[in-house]
Amino acid sequence: MQRCCIYKSTLMLKKIRKHSHLLHKTGMTLSFLCLIHCLAMPFIITLLPLVAKGFMNHTLEIFLVAGSFVIAVLLLTKDYRIHRKTTPLLLLFGASILQYIGLFVVIQKQESMFVISGSILMAISYLSNWNLHQKMCSNHRH
Repeated sequence: MQRCCIYKSTLMLKKIRKHSHLLHKTGMTLSFLCLIHCLAMPFIITLLPLVAKGFMNHTLEIFLVAGSFVIAVLLLTKDYRIHRKTTPLLLLFGASILQYIGLFVVIQKQESMFVISGSILMAISYLSNWNLHQKMCSNHRH
């Protein structure tokens, strides 16, 4: 029974390694989509109140942040084993704190400030990790 679980875990890790560049790009895209969503909200609310109702969905924000965070944790911890630099992980940790505060702690008027700051910091952590990955990775076919 344990061999089966270990074998499945090994297969999953091999698939993640094989598609890590795709995951990097997906994670960065989700992070930037979250950032664009957060930056566009004030304009949408101001210019198009009827359309803004469809975008004003707290659940959408939570899914964007959570999806981007999960992918970031997977990629940044995997790449940390290669380059041993903690900067991207520390940036991601700071981003997650800011986004958590924005989504669950502060009042709605202050939410955007924290979530946008967290999104920017998460994008910076992705870019920092991507640069380190490019320097250390000699095989870009995986």
